[in-house]
Amino acid sequence: MNAVVKQSTKVARLRAAQRPAASAASGATPLSPLLAAVHDPAGARTEALRELRSQLILRWFGDCRTLAVLGARSGDAAGIVAANLAVVMAQLGEQTLLIDADLREPRQHELFGLTPKVGLSDLLQNRDVHDEALLPVPGVENLHVLCAGAVPQNPQELVSRTPFIYLMKTLPERFRAVIVATPPALAYADAQMIAARAHGCLLVTRRHRTRLADVVAVKSRLEPGHTVLLGGVIQA
Repeated sequence: MNAVVKQSTKVARLRAAQRPAASAASGATPLSPLLAAVHDPAGARTEALRELRSQLILRWFGDCRTLAVLGARSGDAAGIVAANLAVVMAQLGEQTLLIDADLREPRQHELFGLTPKVGLSDLLQNRDVHDEALLPVPGVENLHVLCAGAVPQNPQELVSRTPFIYLMKTLPERFRAVIVATPPALAYADAQMIAARAHGCLLVTRRHRTRLADVVAVKSRLEPGHTVLLGGVIQA
């Protein structure tokens, strides 16, 4: 993989904890246990996320405010990495927005225990529900989530139209960092369009599962949109 992204940020290795992470709070929380940055702030996985955050701040977020997080195929856990990265960005005190642009199998609302009435798909169909769609996350200061909303019949067309371009240009005016979770890049063309609008992306892979050929194929698909492939995250 390094041969493909040798000019990108250092590859981060995120390892799952061997024991279930303890919750950051003693009480019950709707936040998923997969949010290690919340439940295990002192753990090795969270420290790896902080290292990744530092690399991105130095190499990307200094000049840009939007970043797509994608995987090659379903099961690469790109959505989980996007969610945790959004949490650690917010923990810096930066106003952060996480967009669930996976209009195929959205899951950010589940990870954060949110019950959105509207979401991205509604905004992209020209519904004036902007303020209702940006949901603050209880227990995580400075973090808002724009959930996917109802799964549409035409996801690729929606992210290719002017409303999505407008959102990607205007939301960074309100937020210091905008992180966009996409569908699998080799399964759906949506990811290519979303990454192009974000201008930069992070590729999430799985150790012993993601093939080098898949990484090369993703890189090839990103090139027509002049998307900067910043680096990769290897999930154990």
